Amino acid sequence: MFSSYSDNQLVSLLKSDDSAAFNAIYDRYSKMLYLFIYSKLDAGEISKDVLQDLFISLWEKRHSLVLKESLKSYLYQAARHKIIDIYRKNATYRKYLQQLIEHFDAQPHSVEDAVDYKARSQELFEAINHLPEKMKEIFMLSRFENLSIEQISNHLGLSQQTVKNQITKALKILRASYAQTDVILLVISLIFTANR
Repeated sequence: MFSSYSDNQLVSLLKSDDSAAFNAIYDRYSKMLYLFIYSKLDAGEISKDVLQDLFISLWEKRHSLVLKESLKSYLYQAARHKIIDIYRKNATYRKYLQQLIEHFDAQPHSVEDAVDYKARSQELFEAINHLPEKMKEIFMLSRFENLSIEQISNHLGLSQQTVKNQITKALKILRASYAQTDVILLVISLIFTANR
């Protein structure tokens, strides 16, 4: 019945407590969201839990739901936040960062460069991991998830100035951890190549 409905129509019905519309949204997006979550977590049971939490949250927030973009974008953004929360609380956090290094602009040109780059990246990850917990979370959201100051502020319930201050302090700490100019430049590249 709802397969021909647009996302906006389904959301309107969802806000009116229509459980059938909720089920239609679930049918439309659950499989692709599960594959996305699984690709980041590589754990079936945890991925299922995250997916379930995501849709429970959607139902619980249905009356206050405000979509600034599409429903699909909203769901994927919500999934990303839940994944970050898991990594932040999990000891495998550094594995996630190591995977993300593949997306950085700098690329090694030889075997020696690759080994050196990996070692320097690991040092940087260690430094990030030793940042104060809230500062680390803000830094990750900003630099690895490319969230804006405003998005981080809304997500964490902090003022935009607090978010800016935490990012600035994180950068100063990371700079102070290294004497080598190339590593400092790597850190700076993390800061300024992020999409704003």
